Amino acid sequence: MLSFIDRIARFDPRTRWIGGGRTAIALAQLSIIALTPPAALLQPVVGQGPGPLCDSLRAITTYCVGGDAVSQEWRRWIMVALLCVIASGWRPRWTAIPHAWICLSLGMSTSLPDGGDQVARIVGLLLIPLALVDGRRWHWTTSSRPMRPFALGIASAFIIAIRIQVAAIYLNSAIAKFGTDAWVDGSAEYYYVRSLMFGASGWVGAVLLEVTKVPLFVAALTWGAILIEFAIAVLILGRAKWRRWAVFADLVLHGFIVLTIGLWSFAAIMVGTVLIAASASASEPASRAGAERRQRFVQSVRLGRRSRPVLESVE
Repeated sequence: MLSFIDRIARFDPRTRWIGGGRTAIALAQLSIIALTPPAALLQPVVGQGPGPLCDSLRAITTYCVGGDAVSQEWRRWIMVALLCVIASGWRPRWTAIPHAWICLSLGMSTSLPDGGDQVARIVGLLLIPLALVDGRRWHWTTSSRPMRPFALGIASAFIIAIRIQVAAIYLNSAIAKFGTDAWVDGSAEYYYVRSLMFGASGWVGAVLLEVTKVPLFVAALTWGAILIEFAIAVLILGRAKWRRWAVFADLVLHGFIVLTIGLWSFAAIMVGTVLIAASASASEPASRAGAERRQRFVQSVRLGRRSRPVLESVE
């Protein structure tokens, strides 16, 4: 228990891992919005009618606020401008809420959001407390100023929530595959490679068509994907070294998905989310004052009380 408290006391969300993850997610969303006309994102679907969907909570999304007074083209380029700023890493404390708003909008008001949009919708909200305690000018830089105990506690709670969310996503994806015969018998990749809509193309497709003619290779690719998803779900909840392996496994998994069926924006969102979840849980105190402040935090938790000096040191 003490080691866990120590890790919380030494956690610092002001890392390039979280910054890089935010940028990856923002760039993926930027590619969707900038390169796709609003009419394509808001296509009518069976049972729903034309988009945007603006009922109940969806009324607060970027596609709905202001009603018909604001054209969808204007909304599109406003979101593009905001995402450029967010992706640059400028002032994470100020850009976290606009980013969460865009994440919520893509995941709720567009007609056919994919899995990446749904993940970004959740992670965007969970990132708000992490960003609000981050006073850096750019999220690519480091900070020598120690964080206050209250901020440490908030940041630790939400980074743990993101890790649990990532583990649940990959565990669910791996388990769900056992409900499909093609995944169970190891032949799923054979059909994905040859799909007329999503199959691999070009020289990559030619290579994969030959490789997947060998049953052993097809089974290895199919079951390998399941094993990697299980591995990510486990590793992301472990120590810092384990989480780095989770990032590597995620890059391999989504890199192969991009090669075979595309889904660039989905891959960028998932890799960015895993980067955020894998952020190192400990950093060396930046100063003697920072070390003393963190030591007081650990002692107060160990004693089961919050002393007044500790509370007075909260930002």
